[in-house]
Amino acid sequence: MSYTSIDREKKILELLQKQGSASIQELVEAFEVSNMTIHRDLNKLVEAGQIQKKHGGVTLAGKTSSTGDVLCSMCNKPASERTMFIVQLETGEKKPACCAHCGLMTQSQSNNVWQSLTVDYLHGYMVSANQAIYVTGSELNICCVPSVLSFGSQQEAEKFQKGFGGRLMNMEEAIQYLHE
Repeated sequence: MSYTSIDREKKILELLQKQGSASIQELVEAFEVSNMTIHRDLNKLVEAGQIQKKHGGVTLAGKTSSTGDVLCSMCNKPASERTMFIVQLETGEKKPACCAHCGLMTQSQSNNVWQSLTVDYLHGYMVSANQAIYVTGSELNICCVPSVLSFGSQQEAEKFQKGFGGRLMNMEEAIQYLHE
């Protein structure tokens, strides 16, 4: 199917919103055009501030709100320092999330994840998302539903659970819980 430059640009943005990123070769094959044609289309989108070119591919430009807040790559809510989750891909792209719920969903839908970090809910310091303990489905809904809060220690997660309910889970269990 033959697309105009404007049609390709719209389709590229739609593809990036679904996938998060795409390689140049993937776009060349999808639109059946040359590398140069894709690069011209991408350069227009870069100039408009809608995408970022990375080595061999493209991603959506980092989104910020009118107040300068970082927006969640999953639900577009402002990302709070107290509940932020960051998924970093091997390409260097960082996908911020407003909470562990959106962060774990982003993690599970992303290819080539290099590392993920989450904020300990009680103390506000970053911990490895893979080593964090998650309290799911507690009575306290801070951000997205179902509630998922991150903790750096098992003991503190257990204390929180006693007061607010919920279930303790590791990262894989929490991802599975969100997909059910």
